[in-house]
Amino acid sequence: MQIKDRVVIITGGANGIGAALARRLILEGAQVVIGDIDKKSGQELINELGQKSSNKVNAIFVFCDVTNFNHLRQLFDTAQTTFGGVDVVCNNIGIGQTGEFYDQTDIDSWIKTIDINLNAVIKGTQLGIQYLKKRGGGVIINTASLAGFHPLESYPIYTTAKYGIVGFTQSLRDLNNTNKIRVNAIAPGFVDTNLVKESRKSSSEIVQLIDKFGYVPMDEVINAFMMAIQDDNLVGDIIMLPKKNTSQIISNSYLESMGLAN
Repeated sequence: MQIKDRVVIITGGANGIGAALARRLILEGAQVVIGDIDKKSGQELINELGQKSSNKVNAIFVFCDVTNFNHLRQLFDTAQTTFGGVDVVCNNIGIGQTGEFYDQTDIDSWIKTIDINLNAVIKGTQLGIQYLKKRGGGVIINTASLAGFHPLESYPIYTTAKYGIVGFTQSLRDLNNTNKIRVNAIAPGFVDTNLVKESRKSSSEIVQLIDKFGYVPMDEVINAFMMAIQDDNLVGDIIMLPKKNTSQIISNSYLESMGLAN
């Protein structure tokens, strides 16, 4: 798929990976709809993107709490009303683990992590399928994590959500045959974002792993998103970026080589 003139929805698009992705997409000629609860950062990003694009509006911000299905539907409706449809959905929203799983006085704090990091991805994909069908197909990209392959002992619920995204994405491979919708995921290691900075404060495990593997440059992460959009051969695949200058595509052929594919 070519990116120019495509309509792209990005959840969690006001900061971090989502904002960097929006900047690249605008440079490539896409029309971008950013969904986030951070109104200030979202509007500042829209103003910045407007200065980089032509006179026509190529980016809009929509307040969206991804745990609210009505908000998500409004995000998609706004994209269709403003730009005529949706071609690419980036379910990028994510937070660090909320609360302490082993704290028996705070037994429900983990639910927010699952709602945002996994349930919102599933809901966004459901809506994505509905809207992409209207365009004759498209691309859905889910933001996973290296934690979807290598568990973080200090973040068991975060790990659970990211493992879920990996399995969910791989399970939707046949959508390309039935509806011409390709679903892929990006699984980066540690990226220098606010989420990772906050995680460093609460987990010595995270500090040790960053010291060992370093950060994955943002450009490499965004290049992976571009690949997932543009390469029609990527279907139900996971682009894993464990560390700088290192990437691996976890594909059906990879699973077949391990005797794990159907």
